Amino acid sequence: MDLFNSISMFKKISFLFYFISCFSFGQQESYYSLYRYTLNVINPAYAGAESSNSFSFTSRQQWSSVPDAPSTLAFSYSSARKNKVGLGISVVSDKVFVEQQTFAYVDFSYRLQTTESTQLFLGIKAGGNFYNADPTKLNTYTFSPDPLKQPLSKFNPNVGVGAFLKGELFWMSLSIPRLFNVNRD
Repeated sequence: MDLFNSISMFKKISFLFYFISCFSFGQQESYYSLYRYTLNVINPAYAGAESSNSFSFTSRQQWSSVPDAPSTLAFSYSSARKNKVGLGISVVSDKVFVEQQTFAYVDFSYRLQTTESTQLFLGIKAGGNFYNADPTKLNTYTFSPDPLKQPLSKFNPNVGVGAFLKGELFWMSLSIPRLFNVNRD
């Protein structure tokens, strides 16, 4: 009887995962190979977590010999200020063929001393996404112009939140970099 119940439970869980996957939506985030060094791009609470000014620049390019191949540039700066406040700025430019997105955000964080050697940083980021797509750059085999291929350019404002726990021998980060869905219509 136990085997029957475990198989039945497995089927129920499998069905639940299948059902959820039918209604889920995927998105693509920029790829950062060294999250630790570009952390305030993802988590606003990291702004000011280091005692000195922190500056990072990351560049990534796929398929370097292919024209208009995917590329990502990321810049971030953060600084610890007086009164337990941290400020930062982050800009990410992500280009994939005819589509380009530039995310620009300003970060604010506040430091709480939880224990003698542990600090909790809470942060918020505000900014937005500049989205550009130019389908006229696509090579097609038709010679007549397509009226549906119109360039699209828009700005989507957004906010993000995060928490960063820092100890002597560890750190832990939790964030939602963009609370609102990016509208590409």
